Amino acid sequence: MKKNYSTIDYEWLTRPTGDPFADAGGFAIQYLSEKFRDKDILELIRYVTVDNYISTWKGKLHSYYHGSKITNPSIKTDEAKIEGTMKMFEAIISEKEEAEIGFCRISGRETKLYSLGRESMMLSGSGGFINFHHFFDDGLKMSKEIVIRMFFMPLGTILLQGKIALLYSNNIDVANFWVKDNCSKNFSRIGKNIKEEDDDGALKSEFTKIPNALFSFIDKLLSKTPNIGINTSLILYHCSNFITKSELQIYQLPARVFIFYRTCLQPRFCEDWQNFVRYHYVDSKHKGAKYNIRTEKFEMVKSKETEIIDQNDYKQWFNRILNNLLNDENIRPEFLRWSRKHQFNFEIVSIYQQHIIGMKKETINKIKELAAFLVREEDADKIKKRIKALDGVKNASTLRRFILKDVVAANYVAGNENPIVSVDDFVNYLFPDGSYWAEIRDILLIAIYQELHKRKLISEELKVELESEVEEEVIND
Repeated sequence: MKKNYSTIDYEWLTRPTGDPFADAGGFAIQYLSEKFRDKDILELIRYVTVDNYISTWKGKLHSYYHGSKITNPSIKTDEAKIEGTMKMFEAIISEKEEAEIGFCRISGRETKLYSLGRESMMLSGSGGFINFHHFFDDGLKMSKEIVIRMFFMPLGTILLQGKIALLYSNNIDVANFWVKDNCSKNFSRIGKNIKEEDDDGALKSEFTKIPNALFSFIDKLLSKTPNIGINTSLILYHCSNFITKSELQIYQLPARVFIFYRTCLQPRFCEDWQNFVRYHYVDSKHKGAKYNIRTEKFEMVKSKETEIIDQNDYKQWFNRILNNLLNDENIRPEFLRWSRKHQFNFEIVSIYQQHIIGMKKETINKIKELAAFLVREEDADKIKKRIKALDGVKNASTLRRFILKDVVAANYVAGNENPIVSVDDFVNYLFPDGSYWAEIRDILLIAIYQELHKRKLISEELKVELESEVEEEVIND
């Protein structure tokens, strides 16, 4: 990008500020400055106004700005919208626009300030909303560089469920990746003949569910930048600036969930994890559809015919696993149901319990040892009785008695020299203060099932009984 104006601090057009909307605009300017090195900032403003906002988006910036030079209903023609926009920025850049000296609310710099209201900034008051701001100002006081950045901000976002979706992160490379990916998609639409009214306006997400959209982005991020920092947290801002529907919802994906999800996509876990996740897609219009692991598609029997639903369709359905991960809800019950019927890498469960729940590694190792002991005999009846007894545990005292009787006492009767559960194990790892007994029970059951799958000890008779228990659990939910 050329630097023709001495009145602009060009560094502050792209420098990260910590404000998600300003930084999205900065990343978009950075993308454009690399794409059009021979244009200055005013030429970039004209280009975006004409080719994006007017020609491609048909002036539909209403979710972003209310009453701007582009969205103001009193400005009738495209020419007038372009002229009004350019005159406004020319006045600001040349410093002909009235301004005051003070500290910018976003950059913190002492400089000339301009008032930004709903016509040029997200989620702010203006005009009659002066009581919205400090000292009853008529808008938020920003430097000219921030005013310019806000104009470019929509290019780095998408519309999801009809509202603006903007992703931010403690890892600036992730936020930059999101914006540049959306900018690339936006500019690929320029010059194309968009016939359908629903297709014009801002870039629209292919997804209708927020968790699906967010984790799909993470999939793309990790495929393109596999060495991205592991301690990455994500924040999705979902908002609208419509005058009657101004609102903001914030979705946070903490670093511990990002680390876990990233780990699950490693080659040694990926197949097991993806089968587990895909199985949990559900849709009210496709009740009874079942996931086929072999074909990676859902199948639904209708009037003696089988309807096949591929991933492009079912990825729009509600997914319990992705939803629970985003909302910080436990997926241990889903691990248990899945393990009853399917072989599954227990290390995924172990990593989840350690990184997401906070279970000690020593507890996991002890549970695995108990599971191996409980299925030591290749006797289907004995295994079935132990599983049913463990399934029937309803409180901590019953679980303690089960371990004492079926593990500690049984190990003693077998004449083994070393105790399988020491006092320290019992107090510090299996039943420490603040622990949740049901968690120990469920992880022990999962470990037992995976031990059975691994050693191929599940008989057909036992498998049928276990599957019936799974169906009963689902119905009870």
